[in-house]
Parts: sequence; structure tokens; C-alpha cells
Amino acid sequence: MDEPYKYSSADLAKLILMKFYPERSDRESSVLRDFLINHGAEFDRFSFSVKVGQGNPPDPNAPPKIQRQQVTVSKRRIDLLAWRGTQPVIVEVKYLVTPASLGQIQTYRVLFLEENPDAPSPELVVIGAASTPDTIRALQAHNVTVQIYPSALTPADAAGSGV
Repeated sequence: MDEPYKYSSADLAKLILMKFYPERSDRESSVLRDFLINHGAEFDRFSFSVKVGQGNPPDPNAPPKIQRQQVTVSKRRIDLLAWRGTQPVIVEVKYLVTPASLGQIQTYRVLFLEENPDAPSPELVVIGAASTPDTIRALQAHNVTVQIYPSALTPADAAGSGV
């Protein structure tokens, strides 16, 4: 697993003060900040943008450096991998949580366990600014925790412009 953005629980205050998080949009950063404010103290460490999986086969005609890059950029990316002791928690950040989040986070679970066969099965959490009751129920039926932070909605979205 490639983990370029690692932080410990001692960094939580710094994380909460960050304006943006690694490889996250403004909207997703707002959701992630709300999550860290509400649940960050539950974790010992955090890794952002964790690459998992094998990625796509590289072009055999490309130079080795390009081949490595082709594999790296095609791997799946866990938004946040948080740890409670030895218990991994995969957190998927969405501005709008949709049914597609279920397949995505379950894929990350499989790939994480392939690379970490001795690790406990990770808890799965999807966070967002908004969703629908049907989507939340469907994800929860598959043991995915859903946390919604409406304070992360942009003013236009909060006014009801299609969320």
C-alpha cells in the first residue's frame, strides 16, 4: 500500500484546521473536516489517498518510469484510512452520497484485504453532505455506516437547488 499522507492522533488539531485535504475537492474537504471534528478523536492515525489494488497492466513498450506511473495512477484510492488500534476504517468521502458509493467502498475493502490478509476486516464508512433515505438504508443494509454533514452543503445546495 502506498500511503503518502500519514498523520497521527497528535496531528488532529492540525488536520481540522487544514483548508483542503489531499486530493479532495473543496466540497469534499468540507465534509471531511466535519467528520474529523465529530469523529477524529476516535482514531489513532490517519492516511489520506491510500492506493490499493494492482492497477492496470502497463504498456510494455513504454519506458520503465512511465510503466510504473501507468500502474500507480490506475490503482484505486481510498480517501481516508483511519485506524483504531489495529482496526482499519475505510472512509469514502462524497459530497452527495449515492448508491454507487456502495460498490466503491466494497471494492476498496476487497483490495485492502488482498494486500493486508492478516488485518481485521475494515469498518466501512461513507460520509457526505447529503443523500436520500433510500440510499442510506441500502448502504446500512450492507454494514456501511453513513454519516451526513449538512453543514458542508454549499449555500446554493442548502437552498434546495437539486440536492
